[in-house]
Amino acid sequence: MKFALAGNNPTAFDVLRELAASLEHTLVRCSLSGELAAVASRSDVPVTLAASVEDALLASDVDTVIIAIDDLDESLRIVRAAAQSARNVVVIPPATCSPAYSFELHLILDESQCGIMPLLPRAVMAVLPLSAVDLELDELATRQLSIELPLTQASPALLHQTVIQGLDYLSASGFKFTQVTALESNAPDGSLLSRLITLSAAPTAEKVLPPATLTIKPAADSGTRHLLQISQSNATTHSVAIEKATPVLNRIATVCESRELCGKWMDAFSVTLELSEAVSKSLRRRRTVDVHFDSGSEKG
Repeated sequence: MKFALAGNNPTAFDVLRELAASLEHTLVRCSLSGELAAVASRSDVPVTLAASVEDALLASDVDTVIIAIDDLDESLRIVRAAAQSARNVVVIPPATCSPAYSFELHLILDESQCGIMPLLPRAVMAVLPLSAVDLELDELATRQLSIELPLTQASPALLHQTVIQGLDYLSASGFKFTQVTALESNAPDGSLLSRLITLSAAPTAEKVLPPATLTIKPAADSGTRHLLQISQSNATTHSVAIEKATPVLNRIATVCESRELCGKWMDAFSVTLELSEAVSKSLRRRRTVDVHFDSGSEKG
């Protein structure tokens, strides 16, 4: 595939670096700004810069574009323009996106003829098959899921991003969680000590699901490797390693070639964002809240 990349979101740097080193795929040009431009300029990654986002993404020698724009309206505008120009689109989700953003993205997919893939945190799970969107764990053989993620800066934006990251890892189990409980511990000065998020199914649900927990704690180093712990009903524990530098280009190529897979990744994106909204609601109300998945009615 021949790629172009545009945006300011620094989380796109890993895929930018992978593209620059790839022998199978080509990075034709970039339009970088903000933090992403700053990170790229400090690295030794060679890139060809275009005069504007449109010049980078809509040239005839590009078939797949990566959009990493944090402004919600601008991101959707560029996604729509790229899709209308018959380009496959990979979206690095904006830091402040909500379910409304994913609904709009899904509508653009429905109206387009090419692939549109939200690049979710789970994309770096090496054990996730290229043609799958989740691990399809057996709820009867699983007793509990858990993961702990570090928070390197006391910023609401980074905390929100870390919550989405952890929720997406847990949601990659394939379990359809419908209840969220979020608890937060703070120091006397108001700084965060820990945030514990528990995902579960309602007591009245047809299927009984094992609980899943996400713990976020301040740390000096974000690390490059995290572990999703899967406690099994036979009293053993299985760990799924999540490596930050795991290649994603082959997964992107596989998903973008299948509109069915694109739809599944889009649905998973909506689920993760709905869970994130439920976390905020649980913190405000200080109780367990139900998750309402409205993507179907919204699209209708």
